[in-house]
Amino acid sequence: MHMGIIGAGGWGSALAVSYANAGWKVTIWAHNVETASEINERHTNCNYLPGVDFPHNIKATASFEFLQEEKIVLLMTPAQHIRSVVKEAKQFFDPEAVIVHGAKGIERGSLKRISEVIKEETAGAFPVLVLSGPTHSEEVARQMPTACVLAGNNQLLLKEMQNQLMLPSFRIYTSEDVIGVEIGGSLKNVMAIATGIADGIGYGDNAKGALVTRGLAEMAKLGVRMGANPLTFAGLSGMGDLIATCTSSHSRNRQAGIALAQGKSLNDIQNSSKMVVEGAFTASAAYKLGLKYEVELPIVREVVAVLEGLKSPAEIAGLLMTREAQEELNYLLQS
Repeated sequence: MHMGIIGAGGWGSALAVSYANAGWKVTIWAHNVETASEINERHTNCNYLPGVDFPHNIKATASFEFLQEEKIVLLMTPAQHIRSVVKEAKQFFDPEAVIVHGAKGIERGSLKRISEVIKEETAGAFPVLVLSGPTHSEEVARQMPTACVLAGNNQLLLKEMQNQLMLPSFRIYTSEDVIGVEIGGSLKNVMAIATGIADGIGYGDNAKGALVTRGLAEMAKLGVRMGANPLTFAGLSGMGDLIATCTSSHSRNRQAGIALAQGKSLNDIQNSSKMVVEGAFTASAAYKLGLKYEVELPIVREVVAVLEGLKSPAEIAGLLMTREAQEELNYLLQS
């Protein structure tokens, strides 16, 4: 068994380690030669997955030529880089390749979901599946129990890929709701910034519980308007990922929210780490999607205001708690 992984960040590296430990032959593409050399020579990736030893059956490269021999391609680069990476890599894809992407974001400018971006760039020549859920790379790489969801439109292919990719510590469920899975995975990062702001201000668990729950409502409202199944947001790519990202110390988006509340600028936060804070890029795209589909997204809106320097973190915390009273589950009743 062998696979190709595009992206040697934390998520791509964690999957490479997991499948290599299970006996797969893994080739992973790194954006820079230095990262590829470190993986090949020292069997580590200190910038993106520190403290983890890489098995020797992982080969790293900075060229896409290896893709010509791969039937399974895991595309694990940040959402805003997907289009440029696919544009460069697509000429090397095996005609029978299945692409599984794990990016959690919405493309700025086009407002497209990532599976739409991939299909657009490849003219629909390859099946595209989505891997999402509460999957912190630090835990996946150490074979800590993890469950995720694999979404796609072809049930037979989903079942085949589920059987191939399932590992003892990496349980995979399937879903045919691609829209719901992608919207949940994207917006949960924005909600994690909001809960991080609440934590940084000094609010307690009650406020966090409220933000997580109302964040779930916003995710579901937008997703349902776009054609998603509302029940998807009660699953791993919705509530599951939202809880993990809004409460974990591993969450870059939550940590970014805490830093914003402490007075740090977005530029300082982004420059302090090589890891990407996806929610900072997705927030404005999600807000524009809300305008497009006429869905009110107050948490998203206020996070955008902080990220753009229009409001302070303390201001938005108060505004979110003083909104007009309404029925709690009206978004489900309307859907």
